[in-house]
Amino acid sequence: MFNNKFITYWVVILPIFAVILTSFILTSKFISFEKKEFEDNRENMRNYYINNLKDNIKNRIDRTVNLIETNSINIKKEEKRHLKNIVNIGYKTIETTYNLHKNSSYDIIIKEIRKRLEPLRFYDNASGYFFIIDLNNKVLMQPQKPEHTNKTLTHIQDSNGKYIIQSLTNIAKTKGEGYDTWSWYKENSDLKKMKEKIGYIKVFKPLNLYIGTAIYNEDIEEKIKYEAIKLLDISSYGKTDYIFAIEQNGRVLTHKNKSMVNKDFKTFSKIEQDIITNILEKAKNEDGEFITYTPTSFNIGKNLSEKISFVKTIKSLNWTIGTGLYTTSLEQDLANKQKRLTEELSEAINNIIIISLVLSIFLVVIMAYIAINIHQKLSDYEDELSLKNATLKELNDNLEGKVLKQVKKMREKDDILFQQSKLASMGEMIGNIAHQWRQPLSTISTVASGIKLQNELGINDSKSINESLDAIVKNTKTLSQTIDDFRNFFKKDKTKIDFKIEDTIERVLTLMQATLKMKNITVVKDIDSCKFYGLENELTQALLNILNNAKDALLLSNEEEKYIFITVKDNNKELIIKIKDNANGIDPKIINRVFEPYFTTKFSSNGTGIGLYMTQSIIVKNMNGKIKVSNKEYEYKKQKFSGAEFEIVLRKNT
Repeated sequence: MFNNKFITYWVVILPIFAVILTSFILTSKFISFEKKEFEDNRENMRNYYINNLKDNIKNRIDRTVNLIETNSINIKKEEKRHLKNIVNIGYKTIETTYNLHKNSSYDIIIKEIRKRLEPLRFYDNASGYFFIIDLNNKVLMQPQKPEHTNKTLTHIQDSNGKYIIQSLTNIAKTKGEGYDTWSWYKENSDLKKMKEKIGYIKVFKPLNLYIGTAIYNEDIEEKIKYEAIKLLDISSYGKTDYIFAIEQNGRVLTHKNKSMVNKDFKTFSKIEQDIITNILEKAKNEDGEFITYTPTSFNIGKNLSEKISFVKTIKSLNWTIGTGLYTTSLEQDLANKQKRLTEELSEAINNIIIISLVLSIFLVVIMAYIAINIHQKLSDYEDELSLKNATLKELNDNLEGKVLKQVKKMREKDDILFQQSKLASMGEMIGNIAHQWRQPLSTISTVASGIKLQNELGINDSKSINESLDAIVKNTKTLSQTIDDFRNFFKKDKTKIDFKIEDTIERVLTLMQATLKMKNITVVKDIDSCKFYGLENELTQALLNILNNAKDALLLSNEEEKYIFITVKDNNKELIIKIKDNANGIDPKIINRVFEPYFTTKFSSNGTGIGLYMTQSIIVKNMNGKIKVSNKEYEYKKQKFSGAEFEIVLRKNT
């Protein structure tokens, strides 16, 4: 047994050890938490920087694409206005010439108009000129094709099958002026291929003619591309950030590295070809896409790292443009941030360790003080404890005797109740036996009287005597079996045995057979064949009590057809026995009290109130099972019935 000093030693040491261990664990946890927080912050910071970088370059490209697309639309509108202004200038020239020579002949006026307008050329590539056609489709002036002059060319078609002069004349006649599109051969280019043009015409009514001019769409596209390249060239964001543009065939249009501009990408290194191919492929995404690579063609700094770019296609130009940011500055910023975070982490860990040490020392001092007080208290309680132990031992000795005495009384009470339950059923059983014996006794009496009568008449023979004696023996066995069943029912045998549940139920029904038959009560069985290990006699008592209750309830009911249903199901783990009747059930107000001792709904002369109480005791206490009662509604032979259902659940192999 531990002495006082040993206990005091552990009372002092264990708390101090617990404080130090707890302090160590908490400090480790705090440090681990801080390190995890550091890692999370570092990762979140990197993601924040990367996402911020991506947002910036994506916004730059989106703004540039929108600017170029808007500029393209504006240039097309401006060129159309320019066409109209040029035609108005030519129209003014025709009007002035006409006013000067209106007294002259038509041919002279046309000749003067040609003299003034035919030599005129406009646009940077001098591809612009005036043409004049009368309202009968006769060409009066076409500087590009002099051989067409003074010819009616209604049959001329462009590459799409459009009758060019007919279309222009139709606009002149219906609208007086307007725009039209067609294809025509361009000077200083492939004369075998027509190219799209957009033109504007205006009618001069005094001479029944219209003047017009046109511009090739490719010239407008070239101007748009020229302006777009100028815009991209001046778009820069710091020393290392720029916008590049690449045609779909891989030709570089603009780049910070001027040696790459206007060159076929196939002349570049294999790495650069792969980068451009990847850029063109990623840019096919309608919303654009990010791409990460290491540039080799343009070294901006010694510490150049990867580049994150955003690429997108300008649909109107069929160009891919992109921009990116080198991660050199990003990595530097991250390194600085991580350095600060590391310093903060070290400071936090040092603070945690200092606080932990101070707190541990404080707690150790407190625990030592408490331990000294505990030691004093233990000394005080030791004597008191010895005294109380002696008192407690005396009380325990007395209590054990009282408990045994009380348990004995309770067992005697249960035995008395059990015997009372059996005695209460004896009247029922005697009545059953009387009914069971009535038929065999009647048969024996009849056969004996027959033998006597035959003997008096002298007509007895050995065969009839043997048959009569066999009948008497058979009925005598029936009487003997009834006595055996009655005797087995009242045995005080609580030995567990293996028995067939269907045989047990048949024996119970045999004891009640005559009474049930006399009262016109039909028993409907649905029983699984199975063996059970348990107290057969006690289960017989429980089943007999439930069946007697069902019988009594049916006798009080107004049902013409009286039924008792017995169902037994075996699910390998449990045996489930259900017994129900069609006596309309138990009053819901009292259904929860039917298992109480001495509770009965019968007249005092007909019931004791201990049958179902003992049934519950047998099932729950003696057989470790469960029993419950409920009112059920059901159908049988297409008729609806209601009645009380008792359900017994017995665990197998217990």
